[in-house]
Amino acid sequence: MRPRRADEVKEPSHEPCDTQSIASSRTVTDRESSAAGGETRVSARAGSTGSMDTVDQDLNRSAATRATGFLGKNSEVVWMRRLSRLAASASTSDDSESGSGRQESMDNTKDSVPRVSDSTYHCDDLSIVVADQVDIFELPPKHVADALFQAYLETVQPAFPILRKSTFLNQYNIFLNSPAVDTGSNWRAILNLVFAIAAKYFHLVQAESRGDERDHLIYFTRARMLGFNGDSILAHPELQQVQIAGLMAFYLTAIDQINRAWAISGIAIRQAATLGLNLRNEDKKILSPSKEIRYRVWWALCSTERMLGVMTGRRSSVLEADCSTPLPVPIDEESLPKGHGQPGDDGSVLKDLTLHPSQGSREFDPPSTTSASPSKYSDDVVEKSPPSSQHRSSGSVAPNDALFFLCHTKLSIVTTAVLSQLYSASASNRSWADTQDSIAKLDAEVERWRQSLPHPFDFTKKQREQRFIRQRISLGFFYYSTKTIINRPCLCMVDRRIPHESGKAKDFNRVAAARCVHAARDLMEMLPNEPNAIGLYRVSPWWCLVHHLVQAATVLMTELSFRAHHMPNEADEILEAAKKAVYWLRSMAEDNMAAFRAWRLCNPLLRKLALKVGRDATDLPDNVPGDGAKFGLSNAAQSVSPSNLPAQVGPQGYYAGGPSDELPLPLEMYSTYDEFLTGGTASMPSFPRQYSSMFPSTTQMDGMISGQDNVDGLFAEQEQWDVDGLDP
Repeated sequence: MRPRRADEVKEPSHEPCDTQSIASSRTVTDRESSAAGGETRVSARAGSTGSMDTVDQDLNRSAATRATGFLGKNSEVVWMRRLSRLAASASTSDDSESGSGRQESMDNTKDSVPRVSDSTYHCDDLSIVVADQVDIFELPPKHVADALFQAYLETVQPAFPILRKSTFLNQYNIFLNSPAVDTGSNWRAILNLVFAIAAKYFHLVQAESRGDERDHLIYFTRARMLGFNGDSILAHPELQQVQIAGLMAFYLTAIDQINRAWAISGIAIRQAATLGLNLRNEDKKILSPSKEIRYRVWWALCSTERMLGVMTGRRSSVLEADCSTPLPVPIDEESLPKGHGQPGDDGSVLKDLTLHPSQGSREFDPPSTTSASPSKYSDDVVEKSPPSSQHRSSGSVAPNDALFFLCHTKLSIVTTAVLSQLYSASASNRSWADTQDSIAKLDAEVERWRQSLPHPFDFTKKQREQRFIRQRISLGFFYYSTKTIINRPCLCMVDRRIPHESGKAKDFNRVAAARCVHAARDLMEMLPNEPNAIGLYRVSPWWCLVHHLVQAATVLMTELSFRAHHMPNEADEILEAAKKAVYWLRSMAEDNMAAFRAWRLCNPLLRKLALKVGRDATDLPDNVPGDGAKFGLSNAAQSVSPSNLPAQVGPQGYYAGGPSDELPLPLEMYSTYDEFLTGGTASMPSFPRQYSSMFPSTTQMDGMISGQDNVDGLFAEQEQWDVDGLDP
């Protein structure tokens, strides 16, 4: 699965992308320009990204555009929009795709250019409001709660360790056995978000314990009312609030509400930064294991933020220069020191393993002309680390979920550099030569990351051992996605836009474009030829699976739109890989609204673009299983109104929303604009101030004895305190 060079090329045709003038961003002497070629005299707008410092529509014009919001040039939705523009153009001949003819053609069809909101497959236009009243204290039956909780721990926790598993599990067991215990509203909100995420997963895999179709929205609404209401949003941040916001962003991502997820993720990052989670903590009163858990919370938030940055094309709110949080250690939580001794004296193992992010490979060295050493990435870490941390190299640690999270975090750091260097507004002002240099360095960096992977996580090799199959697939999808966006700027007719370009620069453009297409093909090669949506959900990052498939499909269709210009001898393979992506989206479309919409976008586009390479795609089915009836759409994309959705009664008989005479709160309702309204002048009730030893409030934690683990209920060690939170 290594990148392959493109074969001989034939006469190119222009890409249907931005047509703004390509201005010079740098001034060079005549002698320099003669030696380097035209690539030093044009800006990065020559690439497929075009202009990245402008917006071409009023995003506040309608509810649809506001729901979608701004999407940057690395978003696959924007790539889909370009393909749709090509298909809608009145003239797609070679004559109109070159020079002034192409510009005139695009100007004449300006009014028919599809909006970004017309090309999105995300579900931001759908309501997340529950029309009925919700009992915030209602719980599912214990066997359902246990199944949901276990599903979350198995599928989400390894990639998103925002909870301290052991502590939360103990608290969960005590709460389920003694429901009358006062946990506080924030803890209940976190529990309901865990249920919401797992409930969405249960529907995708059609688990026996799944409830009503919208039960995940019921859980989400409970969490929203408990821990994300007006008072809590305006309150000063605390660790539980950070976790609520982080889990909420993850849930919204899982239901393809990425615009809302992006906004909530920003809140989580800001709250975490307010608590200093982005910095190394040297408070000797906090036990080292608790510091490590906080570090993992920070990196989990960063992971979600960066994933959303790739999906939306928006800049991350995490500035690497302002972050000194050590990378997570590759030790499972169960193996961390228990921390019952004196604060600061229990973490010798963690101190040896702690590695500052700057000690990893943050700066990108120019790629070598020779093949990189398989251990170069880990060697860089060892050379820059203190002697005591040299054994932290991923190759010397037994594979576990913590090691997987460390590998994932390192790649997400590279992703941040990709978005900053290639897709920021300022990147448009760099020369194309500088952009090529950045692409080469970033691609070499991601290759070093892949070569340093421990064998059980190596997705490029066939392995019989299935224990870490989900981790391998997750890292593989993430790797190929990163390779795609690194090389995507070259996937266009860039050579025609740069007068007097040097031969070396032309070769680089062709090879990088081939790497981009091959990354999309290699991602599809990870999947079986026979689609099995449920099986894939069980072993993959199910919360962003549609994103990866659409990203790969769009890249493959883009190359087809160029008549396989960069690799004409592989046109059949590219078409078959694109068909495979469409088949998989169709398989997932029966129970996944985002997949349904993605299939409706990709299926007709691929049929048209197959003709560009002299092939056809008429063998693709023209309907999905169930014909979209599950969404009430009949293969037509429409917004779902809460009044058209089924009643909220789950098959297990537990309460899932609806009028109730036993609600302990005034009736609550939400308008169609998601504004929180209260009945009459009643206000939310205050919770009792007394607490159990398992669930102390943050205020009460302030009165704990010096030397204990001064964190909130999610992180607290199992100690006994009196009701005043003071010394016994």
